[in-house]
Amino acid sequence: MTRLGPLILLLAACSSGPPDPRNDDSPTFGHVLVMADQDLRPVLEDQRRTFEALYAKARVDLRYLPERALVKAMLNDSVRAVFGSFVPGADQHAYFRTRRLSPHVEAVAFDAIAVLAHPSGPDSLSLDELRSIMRDGRLGPGPCTALLDDPGSGVARTLIDSLFGGRTDLPLKVRLAQGPEDLVRRLRADSTAIGLLGFSLLSDLDDPACRALRQGLRLVPLHRGKAPALAPTQGTLKDGRYPLRRPLMMLVTEGKSGLGTGFASFVAGHKGQRILLKKGIAPAHVPARDVMIVAP
Repeated sequence: MTRLGPLILLLAACSSGPPDPRNDDSPTFGHVLVMADQDLRPVLEDQRRTFEALYAKARVDLRYLPERALVKAMLNDSVRAVFGSFVPGADQHAYFRTRRLSPHVEAVAFDAIAVLAHPSGPDSLSLDELRSIMRDGRLGPGPCTALLDDPGSGVARTLIDSLFGGRTDLPLKVRLAQGPEDLVRRLRADSTAIGLLGFSLLSDLDDPACRALRQGLRLVPLHRGKAPALAPTQGTLKDGRYPLRRPLMMLVTEGKSGLGTGFASFVAGHKGQRILLKKGIAPAHVPARDVMIVAP
């Protein structure tokens, strides 16, 4: 037995290959699957590119889904982190308990639902008027159609929660487009319609894709009651004055400090928050700005 001991150790050392990127990952090494709401593609792709540029041995697969599909997909064991505009409910927490996991949930930014219209459409809308459009298909005495790009999106769920108290049994007069590009195309041709999209799809005016979606359309300000009508901006999202603000949440589901944790920490950290600031939405943790004052 004593002679075999060194031989066994030598064979074990020879058979142990290089680390498996999918199982032996660390916060800056490996290969990880991260799921996200499809509306967040513009703000998360820059995060992924920067993270992978800083950590050459890290690979993040970002897969984008409508919110309804995302909630189901995050219960897959292979998913390590999720980014969306929802907070896990009781069913999701019960599932995580069966896996003996305590997910970390944190807001990393504030997004919104933007209302778009034809240039000759409404100058502003109240929340009551928006309810009337979605419920009755009318704005005042005339017809008005609300367009959504996906019935299973976080936009649809947020509107139901914010405007109708979460009631999913109400008959709403809402039409569906075939994605954001089709929605804005239809708005440009119809002055009696409004479109409802995630603001993060439109927020970065340095991004040609965002500018293309906004081209030829009006961003309609909203107001509650007698409050002034406000458009979604970083300021009105940060202080909560825009009526249809929604949080961008991260949910880390891995039971170790792996690459999912590393990427999520990057988004919530100093560099990631600066990227969100540049993308035109409101970071949850405003990056500090150092100003040097030189006396004359």
